[in-house]
Amino acid sequence: MVNKQNTGRLTGLVLTALFLISGLIPYGCKSGLHAGLEEGKIVYEVTFESADINPMMKALLPGEVTTYFSGGKTCTVISMGMNMMETRLISDAMAFKYTTLVSAMGKKMALVLDKNQVAQNYSDRVELRVVHTSETKEIAGIKCKQAMVTDSTNNSYPVYYTEDFNVQSPNWSSPFRDIDGMLMEYSIRFGDMVMNLKAKEIVAGKNDVSLYTVPEGYEVFTDPKDMKLTM
Repeated sequence: MVNKQNTGRLTGLVLTALFLISGLIPYGCKSGLHAGLEEGKIVYEVTFESADINPMMKALLPGEVTTYFSGGKTCTVISMGMNMMETRLISDAMAFKYTTLVSAMGKKMALVLDKNQVAQNYSDRVELRVVHTSETKEIAGIKCKQAMVTDSTNNSYPVYYTEDFNVQSPNWSSPFRDIDGMLMEYSIRFGDMVMNLKAKEIVAGKNDVSLYTVPEGYEVFTDPKDMKLTM
């Protein structure tokens, strides 16, 4: 049997990490096949590193994340716990609005933040230093640029991105805002856990416009503190 307290802790940690990386949608160099792509999706493989995750708990964590994009809008969809819990991270670079949707355990909640709230959130929680390099790497068939990122604990790691897609300010709502391109491979460290994401598939095509809106039946919050009190 899964310990409910530990499972809840893992769920909270994963949601925190996903909140930190929201708005990240893979992009660097014009490599041809997907150059100028305005609409489609990127599928990421997700792996976790932590000495505290037992096999049963690990099975509850997402193995895949999908980011949909269209113009200045992105929607990252994460399913957890054998699809019993879904989180959507919606970023609108034209309206400077960032929305987190959480559907779990019978609750449906939406947190909608404006540009100032997003800036305050990341200044309070994480600050990354970014240094661009001349290194490149091919990921999902795209030649990507490298940036070295250093977090507040002085831990440094590489991030790979591409500017192939025609998406407006894809990282404005994330800690990676100094990277002008969609992320293709990156890591997020929170506590003793590291979440790694690497693009494995890029699909061009029209997306359902409902991906970028708050569905009916969600309780809407505009203050993160109010939303946390109900969880």
